[in-house]
Amino acid sequence: MKENGGIVATIDAELKTRIKKSGGSVLSVASDKIVLEPSKL
Repeated sequence: MKENGGIVATIDAELKTRIKKSGGSVLSVASDKIVLEPSKL
């Protein structure tokens, strides 16, 4: 994740935060919406 980035789908809030801090993006799925949350630079 740190070297190449990436996209991960998860419902774990702590893991989501760690992924974003490492440069990855997270897909959030709720109801009928899919949202791409980019990494925090």
